[in-house]
Amino acid sequence: MIAKSTFVVSLDRATELLVARGYEPVLPVESSFLARYIPVHLVGLRGDYEMLGVKIRAAYGSVSEPYVESFCRFEICQFRSLLTMNPGNVFIRCEVWVFSPNGSIHCYEVLPDSIREVAAYAR
Repeated sequence: MIAKSTFVVSLDRATELLVARGYEPVLPVESSFLARYIPVHLVGLRGDYEMLGVKIRAAYGSVSEPYVESFCRFEICQFRSLLTMNPGNVFIRCEVWVFSPNGSIHCYEVLPDSIREVAAYAR
């Protein structure tokens, strides 16, 4: 039997977290509105009008807001460009989820001019 890669295991955990936060995963991700503009790892829907796009990264050091701003700079810039668009009647939230070396997941919401940690989940 072939062992699952670290990314696949992380993606499985992240999908469980997405569901625990009240979102319904969109599968396949490529079919979502958000993925047409920015490649994302997870997309979740809550109700008819709220969409959450998630990019996943694995950290190599301790996770802090300055670390995430530097380490995930490309993903944050992509999400900020998306936030300037008018998606119609859909409310879009964008988050970067960083897996720390100890297995915790740190969830950072990307805002037009900053990021903020919205949740941290221990293993």
